[in-house]
Amino acid sequence: MRRLFSVLLLSLVLLGCSNFKNLSHEMKAIDTITHQYTLILDQPISDFAVVIEQIKDINKSEVDGYDGIIDSDSIKLQLSNDVHYLLVFEDKNQDLTLQTDEAFSVINLRDHKDKSTIETTLSINEKALPKAFVDRPLSSLLKIELDLVDIGTVVNLTDPPFEKDNAELGMWQPLTFLLENNTGLYFLSEYDPNKTPILFVHGINSTALDFAPLIEKVDKSKYQIWVFNYPSGLSLSLNSKGLNNLLHTVTTEYKIKQMHVVAHSMGGLIVANSMRQCRIGQLCHFINSITTISSPFGGVESAKQGVEYSPVVMPAWVDLNPDGKFIADLFTDNDKIHTPHFLAFGYNSGDLFNTDSTDGVIDLSSQLSRQAQLHAEQIRGYDENHLSILDNDDLFDDLTHFWQETEGKQTAIKTKDSH
Repeated sequence: MRRLFSVLLLSLVLLGCSNFKNLSHEMKAIDTITHQYTLILDQPISDFAVVIEQIKDINKSEVDGYDGIIDSDSIKLQLSNDVHYLLVFEDKNQDLTLQTDEAFSVINLRDHKDKSTIETTLSINEKALPKAFVDRPLSSLLKIELDLVDIGTVVNLTDPPFEKDNAELGMWQPLTFLLENNTGLYFLSEYDPNKTPILFVHGINSTALDFAPLIEKVDKSKYQIWVFNYPSGLSLSLNSKGLNNLLHTVTTEYKIKQMHVVAHSMGGLIVANSMRQCRIGQLCHFINSITTISSPFGGVESAKQGVEYSPVVMPAWVDLNPDGKFIADLFTDNDKIHTPHFLAFGYNSGDLFNTDSTDGVIDLSSQLSRQAQLHAEQIRGYDENHLSILDNDDLFDDLTHFWQETEGKQTAIKTKDSH
């Protein structure tokens, strides 16, 4: 990805920086409809997660979104201006439910509208408990409004949302990408309760179309294909939370019991962070496996350069920065991760005279960061470049075996639990 970013930056200079102007305009527009906060706990919680419920009306039993603090004392939040309250509580028993013996805090964001930092203290106070949320599981409260995304729309990969021009739009004009209805969790066929979903998540400056060679090989008599299309210029944190919201909505509607997730390039970081987030309360129990292909788990050096020197900073670059918090936190709860992870990497730069350890885009040192290797259940390398790996027959054979293996384990666990 170092070369990709360098080429992009050089191209932009030659083009008169029009993309930077578009990005600057988009970021200003996003700032008018959202607000960023850093939430800081006065006393760090280390033994369990702190849940943050986003609420429009404190008197209604509805949560518009959620987040969580794990092994830290702070978190950055980007909230819609329609969210007026935060209910923050220590989830001692990890059931995503506020109980009377759990310390909490209710924050009225109207009192902090001109601030970027909110400090709060969690305490037990039965008189101040928000009754509409006590003893109510988060899953029963979530009423996520997803006006700008499609869920379950049946599409073809030749449809407009997946065109190359839209890939660039999602990177440099993410709000326009959203407003033009390119974002969503799409189905490539009508939903079939007898087939296991495989969800594909693309990388930066890409769409689900990149997966076409791999998708074509999948046994459609057993599996159904879903794809997550998203504006890749936005922060990885925001996109991973968006993925969580979509997954919660679709799996609740269709009562999904099993699923595999396959991600390419930057999409692997989004999936890893999404899985980390939704493990608060075991909301990802239905996912049999995740597969990441050519993902920069160690970050991207040129993204750091973009953050330091670019006239306008793309939010995705901040999270791709090797020295940034996103990369540092990605596998901090490695010992709590149980979903099988297949890590695939490529090592063919594609250049005859290039001896760098890279797949032509992502350095091997980043694809194979130590924390990523410790997290993975299986690791396989392929003599392919960054895109050609998606059409590798050996990769598909290994994936098929991995899916079958994890499905067998899931069935064995359910059989054991039933007895």
